[in-house]
Amino acid sequence: MRKKQPIRIDDIYKFKIPLEPSVSPDGKQVLFSVEKMHKKDSTYYTNLYMSDTSGRNLKQLTFGKRNDHSPDWSPDGKKIAFVRKRETASQIWILPTDGGKAKPLTKLSRGTVSGVEWSPDGTKLLFLFHPLGKEVKVDKKGKSKTPVFRHIKNIWFRLDGQGYFDSENTHVWVANAKTGAAKQLVTGDYDDLFPCWSPNGKEIVFISLREKDWRLRSEELDIYTVSAKGSKVRKVAAPAGPKFGGISYSPDGKTLAYIGHDKPYQDGWGADNYILNTVSIKGINHREYGKNLDRMSEMITLGDITPSFIVTAPIWHPNGKIIYYGISNEGRQHIVVADINTRQSQIVCDPDAVACTWSADSDCSIMVYNGASLESPDELYALDLNNSATKQITLLNGSYVNSKNFSVAEEIKFRNRRQKLMGWMIKPPDFNPKKKYPFILNIHGGPRCQYGRTFYHEMYVLAQAGYVVMYTNPRGSQGYGEKFAKSIRGKWAEPAMSDLMAAVDYAISLGYIDKNRLGVTGGSYGGYMTNWIVTHSDRFKAAVTQRCVSDLSSMFGNSDIGWDMAWEFGGTPWENRESYIKWSPITYIDKCTTPLLIIHSEFDLRCNIEQGDQMFTALKYLKREVEYVRFPEEPHGLSRHGRPDRREARLNFIVNWFNKYLK
Repeated sequence: MRKKQPIRIDDIYKFKIPLEPSVSPDGKQVLFSVEKMHKKDSTYYTNLYMSDTSGRNLKQLTFGKRNDHSPDWSPDGKKIAFVRKRETASQIWILPTDGGKAKPLTKLSRGTVSGVEWSPDGTKLLFLFHPLGKEVKVDKKGKSKTPVFRHIKNIWFRLDGQGYFDSENTHVWVANAKTGAAKQLVTGDYDDLFPCWSPNGKEIVFISLREKDWRLRSEELDIYTVSAKGSKVRKVAAPAGPKFGGISYSPDGKTLAYIGHDKPYQDGWGADNYILNTVSIKGINHREYGKNLDRMSEMITLGDITPSFIVTAPIWHPNGKIIYYGISNEGRQHIVVADINTRQSQIVCDPDAVACTWSADSDCSIMVYNGASLESPDELYALDLNNSATKQITLLNGSYVNSKNFSVAEEIKFRNRRQKLMGWMIKPPDFNPKKKYPFILNIHGGPRCQYGRTFYHEMYVLAQAGYVVMYTNPRGSQGYGEKFAKSIRGKWAEPAMSDLMAAVDYAISLGYIDKNRLGVTGGSYGGYMTNWIVTHSDRFKAAVTQRCVSDLSSMFGNSDIGWDMAWEFGGTPWENRESYIKWSPITYIDKCTTPLLIIHSEFDLRCNIEQGDQMFTALKYLKREVEYVRFPEEPHGLSRHGRPDRREARLNFIVNWFNKYLK
């Protein structure tokens, strides 16, 4: 028998991550894409696969160095539509299910295609299209060139992970499913989201923000409809507020279901729960569902393999009496069902499920979701909606898991005085409770996201290096109710700091942690908290701050969406200057004595590289132990979807820094 191997940093090239499940109308098969990282090319490729929903007959449908995504079944189950992306060009392709060859359908200009959906009669395809701006030039390989200049006129002119906006907008289009002839249905200097066919195929509903100065009013998304033939758009009256969770028609076409809330600008992002809503297509009889759960209806569990912030529109049962949607709940992501009459919601999936996105057959008898677990990289699971039985139907990462020697993360529960808290702990392989181990606390971003029951590669790498690793959800996290999430509003560092220190105290109380060898790290808000900790405590012997926030005042102006901090901190930096100064780690930088490694991406538009610059310059000026690693070209999400070789380098820097000071 071959000896099991440790989890390694370069294991990222062995992971096969299933995404975008699409169940056939008869419920017998499921389409999905599989993402892999390619070491030599240092990039990602995705191909399409198909399997029986029973878990048998796994089959790869597209091959090679492709980026194929967004598969969708035709209503009769005889064809598959998907998007193939090549640099700055995307087209819709059609693949017969009888074994024929995939062929391109559309002949769109350069741009991005998303949200592909067959019409109910199978004659058309609905999609979103963003043409490449005419001012954007491309090279011989189809890549966009850096422009001579950027002339900015709007407050919202960039988005992390996407880059700087061009002169075009994202709009609703339809294409003939036979000829590929495409037509734009909606126009204007606005962007469209989440289009959906009406049951009779005559109308399309979508979400958009089409008011004056809309780029400054991101919390006021509205619902619109347009004829499938194209006509003037019509606004559907519904409560003001964000609507970011997709939208869908009831089976009779009379009611719309969407995810959102009706409290725009009252709190910072993620503080108010998104919940299920319905409203008549005429804009009357608005209703809310699932308030009894007190949970956020958004997929916000963070990891470096499991996808987050994935949107699945509410799914109506054919009887029109119940609706399926999702929530984030105490480190899990659950599929729940709402009763139209009682307005109550209940969980229908496995109690430990971390469901990211899902699809159901036409009868709503079976649902397939891509799910995470502590024991393995993500796989697909089938949920029988008649009896709630769950079955794992793929083993894409089975051989990898079986070849590795590692201790599976353990869920832990502890208290900070009266406050109940939870998290996860990973021990080194061949753990000996009689020994004393160095310890690393890892803090999540958001701030209103959560850690959960995922196979978190970074955590396992740190544990493999000989550390006991702990990651937890302090107050401010989502998944535990609105009161828990809102507790840090206007004061990001507290009571989160108190909860994180309670986590460390709990770990030390277990008896196998060396209290003199403690490390701390985190990214985004986790980087903010790492900065706060090292400027307010000397109990940690080493720290790594990643894609951090150090100065809240400058964050307001140099983040892609920084102005939303006015809602978080009760005003702008010039209106509430004392609060911004009080809760900025840079204010206390002279108190930092902990050796600090700063990791930041140069194209991070969410937490600008300037935030890391401030920490490094100040600490160097103070002659403290500090080093700085900057990753060119990378956005905020380097750890989740950065260039693979840079992901490797990042993890090596983190491990080596802690080894230098804690071993």
